[in-house]
Amino acid sequence: MPRILMTSLVAVALACASKPTPVTISGDPSDRASLAGKWSGEYQSPSTGRTGSIVFNLSASGDAANGDVVMIPRGYGKALLPFNQATAAGGAMQNTNNSQVLTIKLVRVSGDTVSGVLDAYRDPQCDCPVETTFTGRLGGDTIEGTFTTRGTQANAPQTGTWRVKRTK
Repeated sequence: MPRILMTSLVAVALACASKPTPVTISGDPSDRASLAGKWSGEYQSPSTGRTGSIVFNLSASGDAANGDVVMIPRGYGKALLPFNQATAAGGAMQNTNNSQVLTIKLVRVSGDTVSGVLDAYRDPQCDCPVETTFTGRLGGDTIEGTFTTRGTQANAPQTGTWRVKRTK
């Protein structure tokens, strides 16, 4: 258990130290404004053993956002990297920004429902690009939800849960 805690702390530090990646936010202005603030939390997938941190920031007006996810698979020993279309299967990853975080590409908000998608990343199990979609419910200063990861291979979707809290 202490190793998981230490890994999570390192992951959060990496995410916080990285250059924030802009996130596209869609939804009614008042719904977007309900997400204003700094959010942090974690996710887990019992089926894959993957865990990690989530960091998300949204301006008070709800029109500027950035966010990252650090994903550390069990037994892999390091964070996963974004997928690069030019990278040959099995080849070395090309990581042009030296970041070890996955980026949140899009967030939609409607009422208390939050959904979105991460940029594609390389899954070490299938050595293929995968995309993760997520959905959750906003309740006060907490958003809880589920996610699904799908690849280009014929592998079954992977699922898990996530939770973030607004920090003051």
